[in-house]
Amino acid sequence: MKKIRVILLGAGNRGEVYATHMAKMPEQFQIVAVADPDPARRETIRKLWGFSENACYESWEAVLEQPKFADLVVIATMDNMHYYPALQAIDRGYHLLLEKPVAQTVQECVDIALAADKKGVSV
Repeated sequence: MKKIRVILLGAGNRGEVYATHMAKMPEQFQIVAVADPDPARRETIRKLWGFSENACYESWEAVLEQPKFADLVVIATMDNMHYYPALQAIDRGYHLLLEKPVAQTVQECVDIALAADKKGVSV
């Protein structure tokens, strides 16, 4: 079975929970990058998963500027910061695990659903 390569956006409480749970299933998941403004949080995830410091980013924008290099993006940023990274990740062809709330408005949720449908990715 092919491992699902994961980018983690947001390494706070919820992001760390996802990373820790995925670490219990190393045959299924491999976190390959993390984006978080806090260097200590990035380092915690990096050490847990053993990837290069080059795969640590200060912002979701910086990691999503890169050519696609994973299968799934976990968006565990602050609740009010889900919309734009979700649309950017979808545009790059990533499947998403999008922490709730999905977005701040009904229209933003509709936008995400329509973008995912158009691109053929799962949210």
